[in-house]
Amino acid sequence: LCYGIGAGIYYVMGFFVLSGYCIQASIGRLAAPGEPFPLRTYLVARTTRILPLYFAGLAFVVVVEAAVQPSGWRPAIWCEGIDRSTFVCQMLLIQRFTQTFGSYGPSWSITNEFAYYILFGLIAAVCVPLRRRPAVAGMLVCLGIGAGLQVAYRLGMRHPIVLSAGLLFGLGAIWHLGALIALDGPRIAAKPPLVLLARAWPLVLGLSMAMWISRHVHQEFVFVTAGAAFALLLVRFIQQDQAARASESPPPKSSRRLPEELGLISYPTYLFHGPLLVIFGTGIRGLGLVVPWWAAWASGALFAIGCCLPLGQLLERPIMTWRAGVLKRFKGRASASRPVV
Repeated sequence: LCYGIGAGIYYVMGFFVLSGYCIQASIGRLAAPGEPFPLRTYLVARTTRILPLYFAGLAFVVVVEAAVQPSGWRPAIWCEGIDRSTFVCQMLLIQRFTQTFGSYGPSWSITNEFAYYILFGLIAAVCVPLRRRPAVAGMLVCLGIGAGLQVAYRLGMRHPIVLSAGLLFGLGAIWHLGALIALDGPRIAAKPPLVLLARAWPLVLGLSMAMWISRHVHQEFVFVTAGAAFALLLVRFIQQDQAARASESPPPKSSRRLPEELGLISYPTYLFHGPLLVIFGTGIRGLGLVVPWWAAWASGALFAIGCCLPLGQLLERPIMTWRAGVLKRFKGRASASRPVV
């Protein structure tokens, strides 16, 4: 029960929904009316956001895996250690189609995320000049390909690539759900039935957890239900934001400090927690300590999170500052090269 409730898969679905929401917002800022979609600027913005810390985390994992390998111990959840071919796949961000690299296992979602960035950018480059909505087109593409590959897999095409590609596009539909909410969020949040439904997001998330724990349904149903729960949570946030605006009482700037700090450590924590937990577990075994599972879980979580807290200031903030400079220079060159009409 504790493993089922604490499984990170639900929150990865929330990450996908939130990412789709944010990227749709960035598309809206980049897409000037009557002009081609600036695909190069979009791709530079996305790659500089996700890749620098990803490769920093991968370098750390390599060091940790090499250090703990002589101990001969590995956690069951990350049973694979150093593997050269998988490492190459991690470098190329195609590891979702093979296996993940040791304690960098959670990075499978970064492969998906990068694929959705590229797909959404290409769709936007086609749809924006035609005054069509990229989020709608992307949802249709992901639903069609994902469902088709899943059906093919169930009917006998049991190749791992078919399953992985089907999951990639199927989860892409959850990602695009966030983009659709960004597109029509205020209108969605104003509908009375959805106002009530959005309040029930904890129940929907609980249903997803129950299905995961029961093991009586295919995992696709768990993913979709968790994605729906976080989509409803996003709608709930929009509703609350609209209510705050209507009351003309914006939150004080001081109240934004904690969310900003938590935002800075979220990505480093996601990437670095795996190797830090391996360090913690190896240390416990090396010292010969025998502790109950709940104490190991709590102390391991505190160790990993505590080590990641400084990474927001030490890694993420400098990367974001560097990224802002890169984008400013890139956009400046793009504006200078644009012909004057």
